[in-house]
Amino acid sequence: MNIFHAHYEFLKNEADLLLKHAHQGDSYAIARFLHLPAFATLPVSDLQLKHALTVLAEENGYHSWTELKSAIDDAAETSPLAEITEQFYPKGFTTYWNIWFAKYSQAKKVLLEGKGYLLPFKNQCFIVEEHFVDSIGLPHTLPEWKEIGNDWIHPKHVRSWLALNERYAVVMKER
Repeated sequence: MNIFHAHYEFLKNEADLLLKHAHQGDSYAIARFLHLPAFATLPVSDLQLKHALTVLAEENGYHSWTELKSAIDDAAETSPLAEITEQFYPKGFTTYWNIWFAKYSQAKKVLLEGKGYLLPFKNQCFIVEEHFVDSIGLPHTLPEWKEIGNDWIHPKHVRSWLALNERYAVVMKER
């Protein structure tokens, strides 16, 4: 499974939900549209999926959905992290504390309840402490961690996630 393609599909789903919630009168969803001047005067009933996609693109650091999709497609084609295997759990790292999950939804719930960093491993995921990400070459002090919500699988901010991805690809080459 290509993690970038999976996240792209996740974002499309999020756009559908955002539009649905806005049409149902959800004030938070509507506020996300109103945040963009292009949609500030548009009646909620006129909002379309293309508008929701634009909101998500802007929230993820891009000017348009096309630009976001292009960045994800480039990473999907060129990144050594596109196909998740054991890249985030190098040999010799079994001494670190971590919590394993078979399902992302369970891991995300635990991540939101506490601290940690959510990382992928094959078809599973795991949460680790600061010391682990420091040790694999992605210091917990990097601002991108906060920007992505400490979630490598479905990050809050794609541009920051791709920057961390590039950084980790360099670290992996140096090993």
